[in-house]
Amino acid sequence: MEHSDELTFAEYFKSRYDLFRGLISFVVAMQWLIDHDFAEPTDRDARLMDIEVSRQMCDVWGELYVLTLREWLDGQ
Repeated sequence: MEHSDELTFAEYFKSRYDLFRGLISFVVAMQWLIDHDFAEPTDRDARLMDIEVSRQMCDVWGELYVLTLREWLDGQ
């Protein structure tokens, strides 16, 4: 098997997934900080933020998958 510089779909999707998860995590954390006057979150608050990030990722997963698949196929 030859070495290829092209990303597989799984690698391409993982990079997009990680990007979106990072962006959503940032937004959730910033919103929490603004809502709580920039107080330090407790472990419970951090866990609740993580749950919210996971919930939002579930909401966008299908759309992210389709958009990433289209982008990846256009690059082939």
